[in-house]
Amino acid sequence: MIAQWVTPWLTRMVAEPNPLWTRELRQGARIGRTPWILFAITLVVSLLMCSIGGIAAANEARPADIGSALFQVFFSLAYLVVVVVGPTVAANSVASEREGRTWEAVLLTGLTPKQIARGKFLAAYTTIGLYIVVLAPVGALSFLFGGVGATDVVLAFVYLFLLAGLGVAFGLAVSSLMASLRGAIVLTLMLAVVVGPLVYFAVGFGLSFAVHGMWSEVPEGFPVWLPLAYTRASFGIEYVLFLLVLPLVVILLPAWFLYELTVSNLSGDGEDQSTGLKRWFCVTTPVLGAALAVPCAVTPDDGGRMALAVTGIVAFLFYLGFAALLFAFEPAGPSRRVRIHWDRNNAGFATRFLGPGLGRTSLLVAAVGFGGLLALAFFDMSVFQLLVTAAPKKAKYTEQVFFFALYLAPFFVFFAGLTSWLRSRGNTPWITRIIALAVLFLAVAGPWVIAAIGGALSRHYGEDWLIIASPSPVYAGVMMASIDSSKSASMPVVEAGVVCGLVWGMVGLALLTAASRRSARTVAQQEEAMAATEAALRAEEEEREALPSCGTP
Repeated sequence: MIAQWVTPWLTRMVAEPNPLWTRELRQGARIGRTPWILFAITLVVSLLMCSIGGIAAANEARPADIGSALFQVFFSLAYLVVVVVGPTVAANSVASEREGRTWEAVLLTGLTPKQIARGKFLAAYTTIGLYIVVLAPVGALSFLFGGVGATDVVLAFVYLFLLAGLGVAFGLAVSSLMASLRGAIVLTLMLAVVVGPLVYFAVGFGLSFAVHGMWSEVPEGFPVWLPLAYTRASFGIEYVLFLLVLPLVVILLPAWFLYELTVSNLSGDGEDQSTGLKRWFCVTTPVLGAALAVPCAVTPDDGGRMALAVTGIVAFLFYLGFAALLFAFEPAGPSRRVRIHWDRNNAGFATRFLGPGLGRTSLLVAAVGFGGLLALAFFDMSVFQLLVTAAPKKAKYTEQVFFFALYLAPFFVFFAGLTSWLRSRGNTPWITRIIALAVLFLAVAGPWVIAAIGGALSRHYGEDWLIIASPSPVYAGVMMASIDSSKSASMPVVEAGVVCGLVWGMVGLALLTAASRRSARTVAQQEEAMAATEAALRAEEEEREALPSCGTP
């Protein structure tokens, strides 16, 4: 089945390549400094690798240790090149067209935003891929010394190409958002310099110790551990989940999001800007929920299982909040152009539901988020019931996760409703996001400030004043601590949290309803105005036709 899909795609790519890709490659071939840049990078990396090997050999290090050191150094440098050069090259694509006043000419070619995004992506990816291919012989030096196998080197290059695609997609998304070339490059470099090393140290050094604890054959403290884990870790369910599924999910889903974001930014106001992002959201949400549920199920420690369950719910909540802010750009309803396109293609219910429209979008985000949070919580509770052996811990962990999710899930409905309602009032997307974040900050911190002031005035700090902070979502942690405490609470700590969570949910439903009605009213007013304009034009045309024509004598 895969061959039946890939073969026609490759045939079409060879027979009819993307015109933007072809144009970018021809322009790049005319630049005379490109071979010299590649030669300089290859020479510098080669000299560095030879210097490291010579110093290690002078210290009478074993060849296997030299090979391992060269492997780590080369792919760390290659990662740095990919993280910095890839996004920078991509950031030069769309922004340069706009600044050079050639963007209108690209639009006049009739290419769709998807074709433009694909062409720009392929052009930038080809450029960064050329850098990787030129450096490939230098990376093979580590294999000659030993310590790493040919499979390790090949797998490292495979992930280097995948990371290059992710970096190019990131730079292209930034470029599609910016109108200035200098602004796009500066912003991309700033983010790449900050995010790249952070990911390198967190995922590289940080996770290497956790992976070594799971598979002792994988060395700890090595940043490039993933290719080594494939050949040294023992095969099992953990191998499939953490080495096959999770890396691909972490790379492909963000790359897909950045691609859809680029297409949305390149689309006009009257075009469909949201269907691709909604498809990504509908696919990513269950996949991310499953990925966050797995660590709770596979860890052997009961205390660690509880911590991972809470961490997974909080991480999932942050992702849902990002999604609610993301769709703040939704218009009140689909434009006439989009509806005509649907009618011509006989679009079904799913296509129309995933199309532009604030009411449908807010309902989708709120329903999927609320259901996803509860589903993740119930999965964790099932894991506790099945895997926790001690009966007191089993009951306590289940109760804690239940009330924790029972508060946060309705609060997310409130946040989604608030964002939708602010957008329905005619605010721009960025103003909507800023106001929503400000209200969120007040909802999180305000009750605690009031509780602190009340406790300071009464000189009494305890659950009596903590209950004043129950409207804050952070109060869900107080509910868990109250359940974990062996002392009987003098105040209804858990009950107050449940009531506040339900109130937040009802307010959110009211805001969702108000936003849907306002959006429907806005769409109706736009239709009436358009109908009145068309009626006036028809009346003017009829009057013109009714006038007697002046004949030529």
